[in-house]
Amino acid sequence: MIFRKIILTLTIPWMTIAKSQDASNSSTQLSIWDGVYTEVQASRGEFIYEGACGFCHGYRLDGAADDPDMRSSPPLARTKFLRDWEGRSLAVLFELTKTTMPEDNPGSLTDQEFVDVIAYMLSVSNLPAGSIELQVDLHSLSQVTIHQTK
Repeated sequence: MIFRKIILTLTIPWMTIAKSQDASNSSTQLSIWDGVYTEVQASRGEFIYEGACGFCHGYRLDGAADDPDMRSSPPLARTKFLRDWEGRSLAVLFELTKTTMPEDNPGSLTDQEFVDVIAYMLSVSNLPAGSIELQVDLHSLSQVTIHQTK
């Protein structure tokens, strides 16, 4: 009996701390549906996309290359993209694109350009724009999760 009281006395405060930490973490977690980019940023991203990405991923961002002799590539917007990336953060998307794209010259874009292209991808997916730009910061990007629906 005394042993049970000691255990409860020691574990209840830790359980409370863990729950409050979960609550604070969930309050900082965002979804791509929360207006995490701006329209201006998406416009910059569109310009970059057209020059560095569009040839392979297609002008519609659907993975159908503009050149019929080229192989298709993964879609970068809309339902298929959102389904494929469900539950992952924008930080994962940023790191993958930064290290592997453009395929013929990986890392040739600046970090800001990669983030702007991601904003454009969100825009083409008909996700709402907000008043604050996506930041070139892995911690901030890791707080934004990709979901197909709200």
